[in-house]
Amino acid sequence: MARDGPAAAEDRPEQDGACAQRLAALRIRLEEAAGDVHTAEDWARCLRAAAWLRNESWANVLLIAAQRPNATTVRGYEAWRAAGRRVNRGEKAIEIFSQARHRDGPDEDDHDYNWRDADRVAHVWDLSQTTGQALSARAAMLPPGETPPSLWDCLCWPARREGFAVERERGCPGDGTTLWTARRIRVLPDLTNEQAIWALARQLGHVLLHNTVAPPSGTTTSGCQGVRKAEADSVAFVICLRHGVEVEHTFSSPRIWAGSDPRAQPAATILAVGKRITGAATRISRLLDHYLSDACPAAVPEAETTANDADTRLAAHPIIEPASPRNLTPGSPASCTTQRSLR
Repeated sequence: MARDGPAAAEDRPEQDGACAQRLAALRIRLEEAAGDVHTAEDWARCLRAAAWLRNESWANVLLIAAQRPNATTVRGYEAWRAAGRRVNRGEKAIEIFSQARHRDGPDEDDHDYNWRDADRVAHVWDLSQTTGQALSARAAMLPPGETPPSLWDCLCWPARREGFAVERERGCPGDGTTLWTARRIRVLPDLTNEQAIWALARQLGHVLLHNTVAPPSGTTTSGCQGVRKAEADSVAFVICLRHGVEVEHTFSSPRIWAGSDPRAQPAATILAVGKRITGAATRISRLLDHYLSDACPAAVPEAETTANDADTRLAAHPIIEPASPRNLTPGSPASCTTQRSLR
């Protein structure tokens, strides 16, 4: 028998209380997940999850990785049904914070979303927990070794948008540096394509995250340490993973830059730094998605998606629809790379 209006209204405080309890429990779980990031391997694992879950906030990435480490694509129950797939019987939902989930991907401000502002707990399932029609959507990551040939040129455009020219010149320590006053990003000319892309992506991380105040004359990003180095390296790591660039990088332990003393609140630092990294990586990825249009991998066969085999994630390549108004190629006139030295 249906309840009348007043009786139903009396249940709302109880429902609101239950929702608040679930939110409180999820916030505790998030803080525990951030607190469990102790080693360099833990940090790299979280960044790999962020590379796959490119439409999720950093807080949700940590929650998803803690509950389903091999997750690649997560959606709600009805979203999977709309995509022609169904959640397998008995599959446990992944709990995350609710946030705006857009049909065509996240808006510009999605990664500024604060998990503390969530008003409810959302339930999602990973692709490996579903069966049905093969997905036809933008690939989250390209397999290692399948780097788009125009990636270097496309990476120059975000630098140019920020007002920085890109040079392939000698005379910089390490593999590259950013000259703040001259507004130049300098990358060594004798690097391999993969090494040069890594170096440029790392300097882009510096530009997007650390170009906030007027630097002293003559300063560069060479020799950066601590949290700034971790942020720039992490942005490059995520970008390279998403575009099939094979890189070998060893991160410093988060204990070095986030601290280990509970009084320093290392979990809060992990949450804040991760949010900045995913925000910068998302800005770069959106521009690259706009420019890159030459890769069209096949849709994911349903038989290739399993729950426990992480290797199948590398075989899951949905269709990429061309979105770029132009297709840049290395050495083309449209490249913004300069070959002049600063004198």
